[in-house]
Amino acid sequence: MRIEKYNAARLGEFLDSEEYRTMPFIPVSPHRALSWLHNPRLDPGDVIMYLGYEQENMVAYRCIMPDRRDDIRFGWLSGIWVHPEYRRKGYASRLIKEARADWGQKLMVTDYAPEAKKLLDKSNQFELYSQSTGIRYYHRSTAANLLENRGKIYRRFRPLLKVADGMLNRVQDVRINFKKQDLKGIELQESQVMDHEAADFLEREGDTGFCIRSQEDFNWIVAYPWIKEGLFKDQRYFFSAYAPVFRNIILKIRSTGGEMTGLIWMVINGEKMTLPYAALSEGINHDISLILNHYINKYKISHLTAYHSGIIDLYKPSGILGSRKMTRNYLATGELLKKLPDQGKVNFQDGDGDVVFV
Repeated sequence: MRIEKYNAARLGEFLDSEEYRTMPFIPVSPHRALSWLHNPRLDPGDVIMYLGYEQENMVAYRCIMPDRRDDIRFGWLSGIWVHPEYRRKGYASRLIKEARADWGQKLMVTDYAPEAKKLLDKSNQFELYSQSTGIRYYHRSTAANLLENRGKIYRRFRPLLKVADGMLNRVQDVRINFKKQDLKGIELQESQVMDHEAADFLEREGDTGFCIRSQEDFNWIVAYPWIKEGLFKDQRYFFSAYAPVFRNIILKIRSTGGEMTGLIWMVINGEKMTLPYAALSEGINHDISLILNHYINKYKISHLTAYHSGIIDLYKPSGILGSRKMTRNYLATGELLKKLPDQGKVNFQDGDGDVVFV
């Protein structure tokens, strides 16, 4: 396998090339690539994409998102694909080996698929650094979408599943609306940027996360999303690039006197909601339930996933169908582990790593 490596300059040239426009499979969407190129933590020489070729055909790719903690630079493993005809032949392992060498053996990964975990274990280079426990709350039924890729039998019955979802959700909407409470007396301020006040509040509350992201970092994430709102789908790309609804909502919570008492960053991606960053002062209590339930009802969210302990302790969902515990592991190479602080001394936010984009 011939491996081609791309830093920022070469990636820009690649996106403008005839090869990118005509290749049957693409390793990155145009807007995700644009986000990579505007990453404040990117250095010009960083290798951020590896393409594997057999003859003139691209058969595998591996992507890296540059990051740092204080003065420790490292890369997040962020997306891998191997053509079905070339799987289980060592292509993915070869790309990881190249990335480890280029990044000085300093790599991290989180929120990986089970197949990726087998590959990481096989490399004998990644160890568990930290683990977060969370909860996924199911508010509405989406069985038709969840089971669509489970096999032919599920696809055959998808129309019936959609009808069942619709019937169940009509009942669920009535149930939720019956319990709905207004936000009277709660002062909220929505924004699509992280301004000085919000960034300072996160820093003051000690909730800038493991990556210690700055205001510039936060606004890069908002300005250059990996997912855009729309129904278009490029069949050549195998990762999420569009969603019917996509919103970044940075929500300030204020006391009756106008003082900022909380911040919740909500990402609405289709029918799901995540909370990549949150910081809460003491005394908010039931306000969190009212606020989250309001937005869940407004955007007809099917499920909310949260790992932030403060959110989980305070949130009382209204009329959910069920919930389940979630676990998110953060793996790091041995060389990086030697440089990172003891995991008990760091605080991971839900958006640390590349998961803030998805």
